[in-house]
Amino acid sequence: MLLLLWLLVLWTAVVSNEDYYKLLGIEKDADDRTIRKAFKKLAIQKHPDKNKDNPDAHAEFVKINRAYEVLKDEEMRKKYDQYGEKGIYDDDMEIVTLNRADFAHFVSRSNVLWFINFYSTYCSHCHQLAPTWRKFAREMEGAVRIGAVNCAEDPGLCQSQQVHAYPSLVLYPSGEVYRGVRDVESLREFILQRMTAEVLHLTSDNVEALTKDWQPYDSRPWIIDFCYETDSCLSSINRRKLAAMLDGLVNVGNIDCHVEVSLCEHMEISRGVRYYPKGKVEKHYERLLSSFDPKELSEEVLSFLDDLVEIEKEELNQLLGSFFSYFNERRKLAAMLDGLVNVGNIDCHVEVSLCEHMEISRGVRYYPKGKVEKHYERLLSSFDPKELSEEVLSFLDDLVEIEKEELNQLLGSFFLILKKEGEKASWPTAVLFVPNRKSLKERKEYKKLLPLLPDIKILFADCSKFMEICQKHVDVRKLPQFVTFKMTGGYEIDYVNKPSYHDVSVFIKESIESPLFVLNEETYQEALISGQLWIIDYFAPWCPPCLRLISEYRRLHSVIDKTNEVVSNIRVGLIDCQKYSHICHNAGVQSYPTSALHTPDGRVHRFVGYHTTHSLLEVIDNALNPAVEELTPSTFSDLVEGREGDVTWLVDFFAPWCGPCQQLAPELQRAARALRQFDEKVHVGSVDCQEYDVFCKQQSIPYFPSIRLYPAANAKRRKVFYEYPQNMWRNSDTIERWVYGMLPSMVISLGKDFWTTVNADEPWMVDFFAPWCGHCVQFSPVYEQIAKALDGKVKLGKVDCEQFPGVCQGAQIQSYPTVRFYKGRHNGKRQNIWGLQLQTQDKATIIRIVLEQLNHSIKRDEL
Repeated sequence: MLLLLWLLVLWTAVVSNEDYYKLLGIEKDADDRTIRKAFKKLAIQKHPDKNKDNPDAHAEFVKINRAYEVLKDEEMRKKYDQYGEKGIYDDDMEIVTLNRADFAHFVSRSNVLWFINFYSTYCSHCHQLAPTWRKFAREMEGAVRIGAVNCAEDPGLCQSQQVHAYPSLVLYPSGEVYRGVRDVESLREFILQRMTAEVLHLTSDNVEALTKDWQPYDSRPWIIDFCYETDSCLSSINRRKLAAMLDGLVNVGNIDCHVEVSLCEHMEISRGVRYYPKGKVEKHYERLLSSFDPKELSEEVLSFLDDLVEIEKEELNQLLGSFFSYFNERRKLAAMLDGLVNVGNIDCHVEVSLCEHMEISRGVRYYPKGKVEKHYERLLSSFDPKELSEEVLSFLDDLVEIEKEELNQLLGSFFLILKKEGEKASWPTAVLFVPNRKSLKERKEYKKLLPLLPDIKILFADCSKFMEICQKHVDVRKLPQFVTFKMTGGYEIDYVNKPSYHDVSVFIKESIESPLFVLNEETYQEALISGQLWIIDYFAPWCPPCLRLISEYRRLHSVIDKTNEVVSNIRVGLIDCQKYSHICHNAGVQSYPTSALHTPDGRVHRFVGYHTTHSLLEVIDNALNPAVEELTPSTFSDLVEGREGDVTWLVDFFAPWCGPCQQLAPELQRAARALRQFDEKVHVGSVDCQEYDVFCKQQSIPYFPSIRLYPAANAKRRKVFYEYPQNMWRNSDTIERWVYGMLPSMVISLGKDFWTTVNADEPWMVDFFAPWCGHCVQFSPVYEQIAKALDGKVKLGKVDCEQFPGVCQGAQIQSYPTVRFYKGRHNGKRQNIWGLQLQTQDKATIIRIVLEQLNHSIKRDEL
């Protein structure tokens, strides 16, 4: 057993702190090429699509991606080698490590005082602070809750709390950010000043009133600290900590026996800490406490307080009885059958004549509608609400069966979609396809759908009567299954097919309203040539991301701008690639889900993978209003090769059949929009190398996608173009960051020459940053825009604190990014290294503050 326990502990340790090198099967001195090669090999082997029988396939694939993300980046790899991946405070008992759910439950919904450290695993300042934070947490344990949030693991939580630098220390519930010196004494003083727990100073004048008359003090016990010499009583700090630990339970007071000589003589005490029961602060009731440590005092005093009051058996039974009476009897039964069956009761003690007339004095009976009479009653065999509900449902009429002619009419109604607006099917209808009528008994609960969805016809189709129709339109192996038929024509199949009537009702309500349709070979071709705006979703019913995407498509219409005449008329068609594999093969589908947006002018835009409704809106907008210009050999020659001196081009050479190219497309559109907002001289284009094969070969394009940056002449770049590094992620943020680094900059890189800015006569703004800091990377293009806006008024510089740590330590930089404004020397006096610290990363706010400072300096000089 002992061996088993040790094995369990060892296994826990291993899985909680993955070795990224072992995970990728490489040595710690592996180069970038080896890392990339190992990742590609594992990514192919471990991809969830190739390991459908492994329930942990997705989790394993995520771990591999995380390992590659860290090790391929030089800065992140250096931090990982130094600190590892594990959270800094995961093993500290005094510090509560919080995730998003914990934060919402314990912090956001509480009035308890929390002091939380928002940090990142890869932040060196965070590691430097860690010993201080641990010591502070141990000292303040019990008086305030101390927490930690790892922003490397939960960046969304940190962003929601407006955390823009690491480490950030924030007090809750007020949300106040700590900006002082980060040592234990300063942190402790910050917290003590904000504690609401009282320490009461007792004197001869107030002791009687406080202990016996004034609320709420008179209803609580007391701890009184008698002070004569400082070494014989609690420090003022420990009193406040003790008061916080026992806040609301016990009053904490002190008496200065140097001043209150007569009071201490009356109580026959001059030093030490005593406990008194409520209302009895008198000599004969005192208890001498054996410690001066707040935590030990708190634990000792808690042992003196009364235990929780024990409940009597009779009261407990009464409470439990009322609970079960309410939830497990009539009201629960009424809720189960709401809208289907009335639930009533008759008290035969009171209604004697009525019960005699019906010849019943006890028990539960069922009556058909309009026939609450003796001859129509059915005695029910249970008192359990669930059993009663099931029994009663079996008495009710089955769903109405649909006729073959009506079913064929509904299935053929698709072409209404393609006709002029206003033509509608007769009524929204949901049909439950079943293998035979007997199987309806397995889904008796579906009868509850009738009152729940009164505006929708609920019918069933018996596939044993027309198997040919069922086999053509649904997978008969998955019956029973609902199909909804829409007023616009067309239908949708419930591929998720959860048996609960609650899930079914949600599907039916969403589906009836949604312009989402299942397509077959004929309707697929009709949609493609319709000249209307269509999204075709190529999916497989066994693919979980596909089913999640269908749910997003179903809700898409609810978030679309109805005033947009083009987008508001979009339709979504589903092609089951398991059933129509030849259609998907001809469409070049290589993974599921794959979607294609067909525009009225005949253009096709592909995108792969799962998307939320909001990202789908972005994809649609990118297709209809592209930020990426489609280049031909001719326009490439005119616009790219013949560009003006201050123009930069980023060009994506791609092939439509290339999966990574399809994944890149929406990211490139997103990057193009951001780059255009940043600088109108930056353009993004794409070249289709399938259509322009010869041209791409002439350009020596080595692989797809290939991204090249053609720099502005004034950027002082020596090469004609620069290849996007293969070891960098192809997401919008990374692409933007790479491009920003290649653009002409008005920001001066500073090192040890930073100190000259402090002595300069002209104004400077300086950004202290670290390359691994996500907020620094996001702020970098904003800083460039600020430099353009203040050109000629202020010089802007930046200091890389990884490259010049001595400079940043000398400037007392405590978080990244830190932005400071230096007005310039006045009367030859050296400026303070702190300058004016700008507590914002908003461009407009920074510009406004700096201009105000400049105007103030001008007025001062004029005086």
